[in-house]
Amino acid sequence: ILMSLMMLSFIFVSFVMSKASIARINEVLEEKPDISNPDNAQNTVADGSITFEHVDFGYTADKARTVLRDINLTIRSGETVGLIGGTGSAKSTLVSLIPRLYDVTAGRVTVGGRDVRTYDTTALRDAVAMVLQKNVLFSGTIEENLRWGNESATQEQLEAACSVAQADAFVKSFPNGYQTDLGQG
Repeated sequence: ILMSLMMLSFIFVSFVMSKASIARINEVLEEKPDISNPDNAQNTVADGSITFEHVDFGYTADKARTVLRDINLTIRSGETVGLIGGTGSAKSTLVSLIPRLYDVTAGRVTVGGRDVRTYDTTALRDAVAMVLQKNVLFSGTIEENLRWGNESATQEQLEAACSVAQADAFVKSFPNGYQTDLGQG
């Protein structure tokens, strides 16, 4: 009898938990997106040019917590651009504004010369492609890895590249500097 009562209580607890889970799932399924298509939305993107004009963005309405402030950037069609920065520096956030995964809080983002808010979101997202970070484990020395970009680079060119990427202080912090062995990754 005791086993039967325990089994019955287990079924009751499972039922209560399932009911709560179903309620949460329904909340997600019934959520209305904040971003919607405008009336007379554009269905074609003229070209791949991208412009950020005085763009501000924050995940909340609190202006003190804005993660992007007054961003101005122009990328011509066919141009390749790499965004470099530390973890949490809003690189992914910036890129997410292009296919309108989020709307800017100030300024505007244009693709093909038109504000992204004028496009049909499906058409815009079909026309925009992004390549996000690929994690790679390096081996060899820092200098050898830097030469992947240019095998014949001089030491001065390697140091200049690290300076531009704001990595020179990090590299020089190792006892062997550019000759530091990264081992097996």
